[in-house]
Amino acid sequence: MRPPDTSLHWPSGPLEEPERSAASHDLMGRRQGNARLTRGHLEAIVWVSEARSIHSAAQRFNEHQPLLSKRLAEAEQILGMELFVRSRAGCMPRPEAKNIIGRAARILRELQGLETPDETGPKRIRLGCIPRVMHTLFPTFIQTAAQAKDPIHLQAIELSSSELFEDLLRGKLDVVIGQLTDFANQEGLVSLHLYEEVTVFVVDANNPQVKSAIDLQDLLRQPFILPAYTTSTRRAFERLVLNEQMVPPTPVIETKSFESSLALLPGSPCVTLVPEPVALRYEAMGQIRRVKTSRQLEPVGICLFYRFDQTLDPVMRQLEQLVRQHMGLPARRGLSSVKRPQKSLRS
Repeated sequence: MRPPDTSLHWPSGPLEEPERSAASHDLMGRRQGNARLTRGHLEAIVWVSEARSIHSAAQRFNEHQPLLSKRLAEAEQILGMELFVRSRAGCMPRPEAKNIIGRAARILRELQGLETPDETGPKRIRLGCIPRVMHTLFPTFIQTAAQAKDPIHLQAIELSSSELFEDLLRGKLDVVIGQLTDFANQEGLVSLHLYEEVTVFVVDANNPQVKSAIDLQDLLRQPFILPAYTTSTRRAFERLVLNEQMVPPTPVIETKSFESSLALLPGSPCVTLVPEPVALRYEAMGQIRRVKTSRQLEPVGICLFYRFDQTLDPVMRQLEQLVRQHMGLPARRGLSSVKRPQKSLRS
């Protein structure tokens, strides 16, 4: 049985069962009356956003469909906006409603945590990260956090930047480590700079066509395996080429990850791009060779991201210091955010 509705605050004042007649609006669309969101409204918003339809949400969460539909309609009336685009295919969140849906998911998750508190043992943190961070920090960073003076139990989850942002906003993740360029324009996030990472050109260790040092123009004549055009690495590469007034090459293969690019490289005449810490590891095993060119890609800023409402949570600063300690970087003084990186991960 689902627990009964409880009184909440969003954004101020108790959340009470709405009086349908009180939730009227003036001609400017502003909400009038004393209607408040309840836990049932939050559940309706979150469940429908996850199931992508009212029918599927009712089945998944064992709720009556008419009641769920009624609560969702009440929630939209109280908020003064439609949260979903309804069609025969289901319910899709409106772009302008994603922040509200994310806040609802966070509040509901926090409520569930209050009902079943776990105050024993180390703090548990769900840490999301992009693939290049996963390869740089893990698995050894899990042990570093667990052995800290104030231990943290980490659950590391690898996702794309867009998936990480959505899950962080919804409260499915507590903190994210990703590229500054991927999150710079996202509202409601705080960033703490951790380190810089360099992306390098690599070829098969036995590639006879490409020397270890080569001019960029000559390198561009080689066949390329490149990350998908939607990735920040691909955009940085094409920006580098265009700034040199050259034409970006058309890749013979496009991949979703640098792991796929590396897997395709053995015995191939192609050039590809990978994070330097990964390149160093594969080069030490004799599988690939780094290529130095007349121009290099700009370093990638790696940052710790969390929601603005977590600003006073000391765990965020503790995680920052642990990452810096793990990477052998100097501890940052003060609490102000650092815009310019202090150290790069170079060989």
